[in-house]
Amino acid sequence: MLLAGGLGGGCQRVAAVAQPAAVIAAPGAVDVGFAQFMRGHHDQAVVMTQILLDHGSTKLAGLARSIQAAQLIEIGEMKGWLLLWGKPLLPATTSMDWMLLGRTPPDAVLKRYLLDCRSAGGMPGLATSDELNTLRKLDGDGRDHLFLQLMMRHHQGALPMAHFAAINAETPVVRTLAAQIEVQQMEELGAMAMLGRGH
Repeated sequence: MLLAGGLGGGCQRVAAVAQPAAVIAAPGAVDVGFAQFMRGHHDQAVVMTQILLDHGSTKLAGLARSIQAAQLIEIGEMKGWLLLWGKPLLPATTSMDWMLLGRTPPDAVLKRYLLDCRSAGGMPGLATSDELNTLRKLDGDGRDHLFLQLMMRHHQGALPMAHFAAINAETPVVRTLAAQIEVQQMEELGAMAMLGRGH
């Protein structure tokens, strides 16, 4: 079910990339910041799923493949936009201050998220190198349990960014993708919470 949902949404998003260049040729700072930071965020999710799938036993292969498939498609979209716009694929700094450039002043929730970004030196929720190395060393239920913990935290860290871009991005395709990511990751969080109760 998750795989079909991830791939189905991905097919719709691939169609969005094929829109005329004029539709996505005039990005604002929010569009660029979202594409750069969410692309990097997705890169780590793909790394975590590959660690889980590369060796040992897991009961979460279907979930991992679904997350990986959807996020690889989205990475391709965001990379394509950045190349089209003539923007760097990676941000110049870890600052998330582009999220201060919304249509309305930041509310308390966004201010708290940006404070978390500053204290984390970038996006909150990312796994550390030590956590990824631990994931590589574990096997079976222990690795599945850690994977769920890390991926749930990872998704939670992306939600405010996706929500912000869905409202404040200049280009329709960026707003559409951001909204799809928000819905997709909330659904995956619900699925992981259910799976976590069994670990």
